[in-house]
Amino acid sequence: MRDLRERAAADNLAGRPTEAAAALDAALAELDRMEARAADPEVARARVKTVVTYGLTDFLLSGLGAALDRLALAERLATALGDAGLLARVHFQRAAIHGRAGDLAAAWRDFDGVLPHLDAFTEREQCSVLLGRGMLALKQARAREAGWAFSRAADLAGRLGFVEQEVMARHNQGYAAHLLGDLPRALSLMASAAERGGRVARAPMQLDRAHALLEAGLVREAVGVLVAGRAELADEGDDLARGEFDLDLAKANRVLGRLDRATEAAEQAVAAYGRVGATAWAARARLAGLQARLDGLRATSGADPSAGQQAARAMAVECGALVATASAVGDRVLADTARVAGAEALLLAGDAEAAARRLADTAGPARGSLSDVLAAAAVEASVHASSGRQPAARRVLAGAARRLAAGQRGSASLDLRTARAVHGIRLADLDLDLALGRGGTAVLQSLERWRSATGRLPRLGRPDDERLAELTDRLRAAHAAIRAETDTGRLRDLHERAARLERLVRARDWTLASQAALPSRTVPGVREARAVLAAADRDLVWFFAHRGRLCAVGVHGGRTIVRDLLDLRRAAELAQRVRADLRVAASHRLGPLAPAVWGSLRSAADELDGTLLRPWGQRAAGLVVVACHELSALPWSLLPSASDRPVTVARSLSGFATGARRATSAASVHVSVGPGVARGAGEAEAVVAAWGGPGRGSDGRSRGGSKGGSGALAAPGPRVTVASPSSGAQLLSALSAVGPATSLGAPLAPGASGVLVAPGAPGAPSAPGCADIVHVAAHGVHQPQSPLLSSVVLDDGPLFAHEMQPRGVSASHVVLSACDVGTPTIRPGEEALGMAASMLSLGAASVIAAVAPVPDDVAAEAMALHHRSLASGLASDEALATALAGCDPLARAFVCLGASWRPTSG
Repeated sequence: MRDLRERAAADNLAGRPTEAAAALDAALAELDRMEARAADPEVARARVKTVVTYGLTDFLLSGLGAALDRLALAERLATALGDAGLLARVHFQRAAIHGRAGDLAAAWRDFDGVLPHLDAFTEREQCSVLLGRGMLALKQARAREAGWAFSRAADLAGRLGFVEQEVMARHNQGYAAHLLGDLPRALSLMASAAERGGRVARAPMQLDRAHALLEAGLVREAVGVLVAGRAELADEGDDLARGEFDLDLAKANRVLGRLDRATEAAEQAVAAYGRVGATAWAARARLAGLQARLDGLRATSGADPSAGQQAARAMAVECGALVATASAVGDRVLADTARVAGAEALLLAGDAEAAARRLADTAGPARGSLSDVLAAAAVEASVHASSGRQPAARRVLAGAARRLAAGQRGSASLDLRTARAVHGIRLADLDLDLALGRGGTAVLQSLERWRSATGRLPRLGRPDDERLAELTDRLRAAHAAIRAETDTGRLRDLHERAARLERLVRARDWTLASQAALPSRTVPGVREARAVLAAADRDLVWFFAHRGRLCAVGVHGGRTIVRDLLDLRRAAELAQRVRADLRVAASHRLGPLAPAVWGSLRSAADELDGTLLRPWGQRAAGLVVVACHELSALPWSLLPSASDRPVTVARSLSGFATGARRATSAASVHVSVGPGVARGAGEAEAVVAAWGGPGRGSDGRSRGGSKGGSGALAAPGPRVTVASPSSGAQLLSALSAVGPATSLGAPLAPGASGVLVAPGAPGAPSAPGCADIVHVAAHGVHQPQSPLLSSVVLDDGPLFAHEMQPRGVSASHVVLSACDVGTPTIRPGEEALGMAASMLSLGAASVIAAVAPVPDDVAAEAMALHHRSLASGLASDEALATALAGCDPLARAFVCLGASWRPTSG
C-alpha cells in the first residue's frame, strides 16, 4: 500500500499524473478490500494519506476544483479519526495546490496548520514540507525565508540520501538566490542540482533556469531553454507547465521587441492556465500580454493620438481588474506590477495626474526583480517628466542607473555583467530625451551614465575554476581535431561536439562569482575626462541613435555641440557596405572586379564621411570616436577626413580618459607568434628591431624566436621576449595583471621552445611575466554569438577571450595582428564583447586590432611600422596612423581601440 502511494507521489513529481492515478486507484481498491474484511484504524489512516496524494494527481489531470473536492473528503476522514497529524497532511497538500494555482493567500493560511505538526511527517516528507514552505515564500517575494527553507531541506535530504529532494531543494535555493540578485550563485546552484540527476521533473528546472537567464539579460539563451523545454511536454495534459513556458516566452519576446510573439504566447498561457483553474497565474499571463500591447502602443502613439488614448484608457481598466485579482489571492508583486502598467496606460491616455496616483499605491520599489524595479522606474520618470517635474525625473533615472550597476556586481563573468544592460535601455532613452533639451554637456552626461556601465564596476577578480579549465581544454582539443580531420561526417560530429562544449563553457563562466576584495576602478567624471581629452589634443565625436536618427555630440575646441546627422537605417547600410566591401577586397583575388569593389567602398566611405566627420571640422591633432551599434567595427581610417589623422575608437569619454592618463614605460615587450602565419617570424623580428633600436642585436644570433632557437640583444633597451612556438600560458603571463601562469621561456616540450630575451631597461620586471606591450601575430576568430569564445590561435590551440578573466590584463598596449578580433559583438545597451573589447574591459589601456581580414604580408608590414613609430615616442593612435599612411589600403582594417596611449621614457 505504502509502496503504491510513494510510487504515485514520485510520478506526480516527475510529471506523470496518469501513472500516479493508476497506482492510487489500485491502492484505494486494496483498501476497500481490507476494510470489507475488518474495521482497522490503520487502514482508515492509510486511506486518508492515499486520498491526500490523489489531490495533487487530480490537480494535474483535472484542475483545481477536482483537487479541492478530493481534499475536502480527506479532511472529513481525518477529522472523524481525530488525528491532528493527518489533518496537517491535508493542509500541506492543499497549501501546495493553492500555491501552484497561484492563490498565495489561501496557501499561506493552510500552511499555518502544517508547521506545528512537522514531526507527524516522515523525514522524507519533512523535506517536502520544507520545500513547500520555500516555494510559497518564493511566490510571496520572501526570498531570504525561501532560501533558508530550501537550504534546510537540501541538507536534510542530503543526509538521508534522498537524491530527488536534494536536487529540488538545491535548485530552488538557486532560484531564491536569483531573486536576491545573486545570479552567479543562482546559476551555480541550479547547475549543481542538474548534475546530481535523479528522477526529477525537468520542466520546472528548465523554467527556473530560463527565468534566471532572462533576469540576467541573456534573453536569447532563455528563449532557447524555453522552446526546448516546451517541446518536451506531452501533447495532452500538463497544462500548468505549458502555461508557465508560454508565460516566460511572452516575457522574453517582449524584451526582444517581438511584440506579436509576446502577445500570442501570453494568450496561449491564459488559455492553458484557464484549463486547470489557475486564476492567479492566468492573471499574470494577461498582464504579460497587456504589457506587450502597451509597448506597441507607446511605439505608435504618434500615429493616431486619439485612438491611442482610447486604447490606453481601456488598458488602464484592465490593469485595475488585475490589481483586484492579485490582491484577492495575496500576490503583492503581481498587484504592484499591474499598478505600474496601469500608470503607464493612464500616462499614454494623457492623464499624468491619475498615473501618479496609481503609482503612489504601489508598495515600493524594493519588491520584485531588478527588471521589475527598473521598469517601474521608467514609468515613474515618465510620469514626472510629463508633469513638468524634470529634476525629479532625472533623480529617478540616476537612481535606476545605480541600481542597474549594483545588479551587475558580484559576477566574475563579463558575459553576465554586460548582458544585464538590456534592462536599462528604456531608461537610457528617457534620460537622453530629457538631456537633449538641456545642451551638449547634459547629453554627454546622460550617455556616460548608461554607456559601458561595467567600466565602473570592481575588477573581476575571478577565481580559477577547475571545471571551467577542464571544459576549455576539451574545447581546445575539439578545435585541434577539427583542424586535423578531413572526413566530412566526422567533421560534422566534431563541430557538434565543439558547439556543445561552447555552451557548457559559457554556462560555467556565468556561475563564477567575483572576489569582493578587489577595489572598484576609478572612473573620471565628464569634466575631468574632458580635461584629459584637451590635454591629449583630441576632438571627440560620440554617435548615438535617437528616434530613428543617427545623432552625435561633439567636443571640439572646448565647445560641445549636438547634431542630427542622418537616417539611422541609411547610416547602418553604408557602414555595412564599407565592411562588406573591405572583407571582399581582402579575401579574394579580385582581378577585373577590383575597381568595382573599391569604387563601391570609397563611395560609401565618402558619403559617411560627409555626414559623420566632415561637418565637425578639425580643431585638434587627433579624434576620439565613440560609436553606436550601427557604426561598430567601422574602419574609420577609410573615411577621407580620418585617412591621415590619428583616430581612437573608445567605449566612452571616461573610458578614453582612463586609458589616456595611464602612464607606464615600455620596459618590457612580449611577442607571441601563432602557427600558420607565413610572415610571423619576420614580423617578430621587426618588432624586436623596432624596440631594440639601430645596431642592436648585432651578436648575430637569431632574433626571430624560430623553433628551437633563442638569442639575446646586447644593448640596453626594453626587455623583449618572443615566444615561438607559443602557448596560451605564455601569452596569459605576458598579459596578466596578477602574475605569470607559467614561466615564459619554459619549453612547451623538450627542445620545442624558442625564446628571445633582451635585457631590461631600468624599472623593467626582474623576472619573466607581465609585459607593458604585447604583440600577437596569429590567426584569430571572432564568435558573434559567443563573443567571449573569440580566440587567437597559438601553437597549443586557441586562447579564448574568457581565459583572460581570472587574472585581468595589465599590459598597457596590446597589438593583435590577427584577423577580425577587433570586431565586437554589441549587446543591447551598447555593451561590447569580443577579444579586443575584453582586453579593454579587463585593464588594457589601448588595443590595436583589425575589424576585417588582413593578408599576412600587409599585416606584418603595417604592424612593423606601428611598433617603429611607437618606439620613437608617438602615441598609439598616432603610431597607427603613421603606419597606415605607408601601407596597402587593406591595412586600414586595423583600428586603435580604447585610448591614445603613449609610453613614458625610462
